[in-house]
Amino acid sequence: MSLGLVILILFVGWALLFLEIFIIPGSFVFAVIGTMTMFAGVVISYSVFGAVEGTITLLITALFSFLSIVFGFRSGIMNGLMLRNQSKGKMNEIDEKKIKPGDEGIALSKIAPIGKGLFNDVTYEVQSLGEWIIEGTAIEVLKISLNKVIVKAKNPQHG
Repeated sequence: MSLGLVILILFVGWALLFLEIFIIPGSFVFAVIGTMTMFAGVVISYSVFGAVEGTITLLITALFSFLSIVFGFRSGIMNGLMLRNQSKGKMNEIDEKKIKPGDEGIALSKIAPIGKGLFNDVTYEVQSLGEWIIEGTAIEVLKISLNKVIVKAKNPQHG
């Protein structure tokens, strides 16, 4: 086996690893195949050319891989793939001075089992205990737990 073929094997392994890190992160398949290919190239170098040349191949491969990864991160190659937007949403913020168990309100939307409820002129995301509550129905706060307002229909309609 020639030195050119070993270099080609090592380059293919490096390319797959580089592809995994910088182009298609998260797939894991290219990283595994690339690492195995580079490992095979080093093993072939040891077996064909001997211990000294195999060790030189190992050191050069490790140094080249390390430097290319460092250069890749410093060059900004990842900037095109980074998420720059921030979510403007917020979780249900509950001021327990404004709402408490026993408070009565009205369903602003269908609660099936999550919807919107109005209590003391403040709109909250509310959750029933599994029942469906029709929009406009009077509702009552059963409990407040982990930023969830648990409600039930005040006068449930049975059909």
